[in-house]
Amino acid sequence: MPLDHTRSLIADLASALKTGALPPDASGGYQLTIGGTTTLLIYGGDDETILLVAPLGKLPPKPEYGLVLYLLRANMFNSDLTPFQIAVDEAGGLIAWGRLRIADFLGPRLAALVGVLAERIEAIRAEIPANIE
Repeated sequence: MPLDHTRSLIADLASALKTGALPPDASGGYQLTIGGTTTLLIYGGDDETILLVAPLGKLPPKPEYGLVLYLLRANMFNSDLTPFQIAVDEAGGLIAWGRLRIADFLGPRLAALVGVLAERIEAIRAEIPANIE
């Protein structure tokens, strides 16, 4: 299935961020680094929505109550992270993910959202212990 709307939005996003072209990687997704530290992955599966994924770090093997409470509250309907949720991938990595309708965004609006998301991701990362074995 051609992903014309997805490619157009990604091109518009790259223009708004002044990054140059964002070619798809081997998986067909797009990788973007915001602020030098926050990696975002963007996938377009049906050409009507995009999936944004931000790796957060490893889930600690025995997370403290406060961290669990913090991460679960990020999934609430009134969270400042909405429409993104926190989840754990198959490898035990924490991710923030959200699905967005392509029709709701032009490049500049998506660039603004990506910037706010990157700031929020860094705040979440600051709460996750760094030395996990």
